[in-house]
Amino acid sequence: MSTSVESVLSMPNNTTGTTRFNVSPYLLDCIAVAFVAFAWSAENITLQSLSYLIAALLALWATLSARRLRQYILDTPQSKIASAAQGFVELQGRARFYGDRTTQGFHHGPPCVWHRFAIFGLVSTLIKTGESDLPFIISDESGDCVVNASGAKVLSSSRRDWFEGLTYYRTRYIRHGAQVYVIGELRTNGCDKSFYSEKTELTSVLKSWKNDQAWLLEEFDADNNGELDFEEWEAARKRAEHIAREKYEVKRHDHVETAIRKPSNGMPMLISDKSPAILAKKFLYLSYFNMMVATLCKIALFYGIFT
Repeated sequence: MSTSVESVLSMPNNTTGTTRFNVSPYLLDCIAVAFVAFAWSAENITLQSLSYLIAALLALWATLSARRLRQYILDTPQSKIASAAQGFVELQGRARFYGDRTTQGFHHGPPCVWHRFAIFGLVSTLIKTGESDLPFIISDESGDCVVNASGAKVLSSSRRDWFEGLTYYRTRYIRHGAQVYVIGELRTNGCDKSFYSEKTELTSVLKSWKNDQAWLLEEFDADNNGELDFEEWEAARKRAEHIAREKYEVKRHDHVETAIRKPSNGMPMLISDKSPAILAKKFLYLSYFNMMVATLCKIALFYGIFT
């Protein structure tokens, strides 16, 4: 009995690897710097010492995390899609849209297979953040593979920021056709589409919209009375039907026979439009930087205690 892409991506992990609590070294950097800034301005010696200690521990954690990611990149073997073994693999190829989709992106941004966005209002007030949840395809000369980016660490070199009135948009994205690098867990699958239906997709789209009432009103409340009348709701439903039809067609025509996803045993999944050599070097330099921060925090802590 064949299985769908969705069922393959939910299969339990049975590959080798050590489960780890993976935290981005960049996030740890930001927190550590915040504690250093607080310690620098603190007048209480106890608070100052405690802040330097926490910053040093976070910087050390970030050092180990960056080194672990670098080693993960260096140790995972590169494979061709058609001949890749089940389990942890490194794939490189061109990114393209999933199924019959011919365009995809965020708002007025460029066509892309993946994006992350943040929307800001007056005085840098954060309005909304999010990222693409649609799969995309990576292709090499041997074949195609569907990429499920859910839970992945995505490092993109492409960025676009713009204003629309008083609203500021900030995006990171991977453009269609870009050379991409993916490391994660590979599974093969069949293509049973019997449980797909356009109605199911429509229900899913409308449910997600109803959960974001603010966006729904902003998008379809033409007379700005705080609620959707019959005609406004019909306009929303027609757009939802169009989106649902697109998603259904994508799934109905999907013939990809391999899928790569975030390992379920806790190992990270990496996606980037940068080469693995550049990424490995980037994480090496990041580990050096964090080691320097940790050392300076220890010196500051020692100086504060004994002076």
